[in-house]
Amino acid sequence: MRLVTVEDLKNGDVIASDVLLDDYTVVVAKGTVIKEQYIRKLEELEIYTVYIEEEAEAAAPPPEKEEKKPKSVAKPEEKKPEKKAEKKKAEPKKTDKKRQKLSMEVVTVLRDDVEEQIRQNIKDILELHVYQTTEGLQKITETAQNIITDILEEDEVVEKVYDVKERSADIYEHSLQVCTIATLIALKLGLSEKQVYDISVSSLIHDLGLRYLVVRYEDQDINLLPARDQEEYKKHPIYGYTAIKNEDWLSEEAKDIVLNHHERKDGSGYPLGTDIVSRMTQIVGVCDEFDELICGVGKARVRVHEAINNIRNYGGIWYDSDIVDTFLQLIAVYPAGSKVKTNEGEKGIVLRQNAHFPERPVLRITHDRFGQVIQGEKVIDLIKNTRVVIQEVIK
Repeated sequence: MRLVTVEDLKNGDVIASDVLLDDYTVVVAKGTVIKEQYIRKLEELEIYTVYIEEEAEAAAPPPEKEEKKPKSVAKPEEKKPEKKAEKKKAEPKKTDKKRQKLSMEVVTVLRDDVEEQIRQNIKDILELHVYQTTEGLQKITETAQNIITDILEEDEVVEKVYDVKERSADIYEHSLQVCTIATLIALKLGLSEKQVYDISVSSLIHDLGLRYLVVRYEDQDINLLPARDQEEYKKHPIYGYTAIKNEDWLSEEAKDIVLNHHERKDGSGYPLGTDIVSRMTQIVGVCDEFDELICGVGKARVRVHEAINNIRNYGGIWYDSDIVDTFLQLIAVYPAGSKVKTNEGEKGIVLRQNAHFPERPVLRITHDRFGQVIQGEKVIDLIKNTRVVIQEVIK
């Protein structure tokens, strides 16, 4: 999928991801074919960017094939028709360049189709476990290996800065997100193949115990729940560990991660309150804390930059500093499409990320410091223009 501005939308584009308001109401559903009235409605709602399917953009080549036909048919006129055809072919290239310049780029860890398929696999496997026995749970190992393989197929995978979506998610999507980010951190830190594998497998089942709860934890800050419900929620790592502790296809290290992923180095975690937390467990813990915050699992949902600041604040306290630093190098503070305000008072939209600099993306400025819409295109690369910084995210 590809992120584009609403003004660049055209009839026939297919929406690749639900378009949401700030309160997460779906305005345009995934799979909707864009019509002129939808574009006007999005503009009225002050929605500036949407994700569209790549296939919609790829639908441009057919006209080129049609252009070639007159060449062979119009022999009597010889070269004239050929020149016309060449001219017509040159024009789309200009348009493509312009679109490419204006469009936004989103960098995700897994391709959208792969992510959806894996999420469904995780759901099927975990539901099979709850309603039957632990026999089917071993299939999660294949899913983990597929994720690792898919990540490693990406060029310069550990050098990129990744956009992570703010969303309302179930535990299956949450588990997948934790797995992909934790696997990236493990690779970037140079952990062994076995350690990367154990982190990937345990991440996918780390919240298995949540399926045993009757306490509502979606979009809930558990610290604000009645004491009895808090106590029950904090048992979910024990429930998960109890379910897999006798499984011989899981290593002891992987089981330890399931039990201790909410423990902290300063002893403030749960369920045991221990301050002895392995580095592998800390890697999963960092990713779990971050994704819980942005998708609302056991926490009130916040924006990506707020969740990142929360993780940054606990470097060296809850988690080893180098683990937090590695996490901060990988995740975009301002995902593509974020609306921001700079220290110069201008407003803009994040176009794309800069490798190694998650806090300094490329911006397209839309409004000047007086609030006036900027005519034409003004793009600022915060790596090149060091005097400009993002001051705040606009809701």
